[in-house]
Amino acid sequence: MITISRRRFLALTGGLLATGCTASRATKTPDAVPGSTTTTTSTPTTTGVVTTIATPPEVAAGDRVLVLVELRGGNDAVNTLPPLTGAYRDMRPTIALPEADVVLTGSLPGHGLHPSLAPLTTFAESGRLAALAGIGFPDPDRSHFVSMDRWARADRLDEQAGWLGRWLDSLPDDLTALGATSLGSRGDVLSGAVRNPTVIDDVDAFAFPADLSNASIRLLGDPLSEDPLLAAAQRAFVDSVGAIEEFDAIADAVRAKAADRPADDLGQQRGAFSTGLAVAAEMILGDVGTRVVTVSVAGFDTHSDQLATHADLLADLADGLTGFWATLDAAGEADRVLLATTSEFGRRVRENASSGCDHGAAGVSFLMGSSINDGLHGALDTSNLLDGDLQAQIDPRVLFTACLDWLGGDVEQILGRRYDDITLLA
Repeated sequence: MITISRRRFLALTGGLLATGCTASRATKTPDAVPGSTTTTTSTPTTTGVVTTIATPPEVAAGDRVLVLVELRGGNDAVNTLPPLTGAYRDMRPTIALPEADVVLTGSLPGHGLHPSLAPLTTFAESGRLAALAGIGFPDPDRSHFVSMDRWARADRLDEQAGWLGRWLDSLPDDLTALGATSLGSRGDVLSGAVRNPTVIDDVDAFAFPADLSNASIRLLGDPLSEDPLLAAAQRAFVDSVGAIEEFDAIADAVRAKAADRPADDLGQQRGAFSTGLAVAAEMILGDVGTRVVTVSVAGFDTHSDQLATHADLLADLADGLTGFWATLDAAGEADRVLLATTSEFGRRVRENASSGCDHGAAGVSFLMGSSINDGLHGALDTSNLLDGDLQAQIDPRVLFTACLDWLGGDVEQILGRRYDDITLLA
């Protein structure tokens, strides 16, 4: 018998489907394990910060979901999480945030939040937000492409698979069509050696051409050809139909909720974060077997006129995050989900001559959920720079270790070893 890997099949048939769907079918995930709610005290790595949070009921690893929110272009950590020091303002005479505008919260000592992120204070004060300040790989590279590869592959550039793709490859059963989904990018972090994500660049465009019905596409798979390659193509077409049909209901739910927004919001177009995270929430609630979702939005390469652009992007991010968690909270599903933000690097501390800032090194990631050690981990130390950049204090693989632990993955197999410098999960 001749067999063909999914990666090989995709290479042969990559131009055939207009949907961008490369999905596999599978069994459903197990039900959550019920448990009781208790109260415990967690102590973040920052000295003196102790937050009392409610421990949620235990959720089986097979029923957990991970959402990665990618801030593409290199998000400016210094204005996202401004340090409360004079040095910050000295090095940014025109783009430093006014002191009166910085949002303060007791869980992030020595730092504030960009005013556009003010809605996140609710999560910070309820123990559902952690900030990883100074996150970045050793020996930083200011190239977008190299840095994105390092984040996607967990700094193992000799491998083609992303670190979550390696986890997907390790699963004993096939995924559902929307089990691993990339919204807004090609999903390098989800690409494995034998499994690949469903890629959805545009919610409204995720469909076959109008003159092709789902029923007519299904006919291509019946009966299956005796030729292995053609049979694989037939199954892929049928899988694509399943993904599109399942996603249709999700997209309809997102549109319906958008139409129900308050009248004063109806004239405002939903941003990419708000739309992507609304889709992610509906996928989690839609019983379609979703395990991992990435939501990718570009625009953070702020070399010039940064203030307005960055404020708009972060406002959309905050709107998307608050809407995402509100949807899950209302359905009682929030405890199943861990969400993390990433960006390929931070930006230089000193502003440039174009009212922006150039490619830097260490940045900031946020971790959100009801099972995290909240508060501030690390710091944005503007007094100890490396060639004008923030020095890395937290290896990204510390975050990856927590994400894989959440999913029940074999961290040592996937990353080579564990990175337990900070305990991020409660």
